Amino acid sequence: MQPRLLAKLPVLLLALISVACSKTQTSTSPNAARVVPAAPVVSATPAVSVQMDPHFTGEVKLGQHFETTFATDMIFSLVPYAGNDSGWSIRITPGSGSAASAIDCIGAVETPLHGDTKVEIEPPENGALQDAGWRLREFEFVGSAPECKLAWNLMNDANYGNNLSAKERERANTRLGQIGTRHARFSILDARSGPATAGNQHGTLEWLKFEVDLNAGGQSAETSHLPTQKTSGIRGIDVTPFVGAHLGELNPDLADLETACGQGQKPLQSLAPILYGDLDGDGEEEATVEGWSCLSGNGGADFWGVLKLMPDGKFAVLPIEAMPKTFKGQNPYEGLRGHMKLEISEGRLVETYPTYPNQQACNSCSEGERRFIFRWDGHKFVLDDMIEVPPDAGGK
Repeated sequence: MQPRLLAKLPVLLLALISVACSKTQTSTSPNAARVVPAAPVVSATPAVSVQMDPHFTGEVKLGQHFETTFATDMIFSLVPYAGNDSGWSIRITPGSGSAASAIDCIGAVETPLHGDTKVEIEPPENGALQDAGWRLREFEFVGSAPECKLAWNLMNDANYGNNLSAKERERANTRLGQIGTRHARFSILDARSGPATAGNQHGTLEWLKFEVDLNAGGQSAETSHLPTQKTSGIRGIDVTPFVGAHLGELNPDLADLETACGQGQKPLQSLAPILYGDLDGDGEEEATVEGWSCLSGNGGADFWGVLKLMPDGKFAVLPIEAMPKTFKGQNPYEGLRGHMKLEISEGRLVETYPTYPNQQACNSCSEGERRFIFRWDGHKFVLDDMIEVPPDAGGK
């Protein structure tokens, strides 16, 4: 080889190394699925694909972290076990920041709260990677970032709120049960295993190929014995714009808020978590909304109603009959004070109010609850029953 060419070799090698490094450091879209190797276990370049879909496939190797955005501010990830342990935890979080990563959209609504094996991927005890039971995992989760954060706070209040009263914890648990969930299915399409080690007596998982459906329509084994109910697409549609434009239909007193609201105020201030259920018996879910307008102040929610998704894809407000002046021989409103609570129970719409029959003795002491149960008569919701719940019943 000529001396001149030998002198240029170090320069050429440095240039080639520089080009190679620049290719492996290409930035990706924030919506891209990222497989992050946990060095030094894995050194292969991770596969990257752009996602914004609740149905996707992926691959992950031992020690790698998989992550993808499947909806606005919603992150699905496989988190590798720490140290030399073989396995992954399935996580869904409302964002990728440190604060959001501490919230678990699955754990907020799944039981048991800890040690749920449905979201853990470990080597099968019998070594059978083809076992259908080991390959499939199904679970519930909260499908939007705002409701996930709310559900997480309510779950902590209901189970760990040591500074809260028993009644406050019970109400947090009731509210948690009203938050809608989605059904997810995680399927292992293929896997490779390695030999057992001191820390992994059932072997190691070297590689997984998987499919994820975060909008699955099937039921998990735990709920397969319950009556089936067709879930409509209403859960996947943001009803907020419709509610803001139809406040007058939900409460006639709010028909003209554009001029009644203060300067810079929006007519619709906020919505409570939406309740879903088949309230008219047609096999499709309706959405029960409750919220606050610019006029609500501190008096609680000032509108509520039931929305139905029609065959043409548009929403309709289902009519609700005005409360009768007397029911079961008494004034339905007598002794009521405080804020209403909405529920869906056994396909019926339920309004619950605290009752204060002895207001002169105590203006702040509720002595029970009164529940108004509505049914759909084919044209409108009508009051079907009124139940008095004594205080020692615990609201059950």
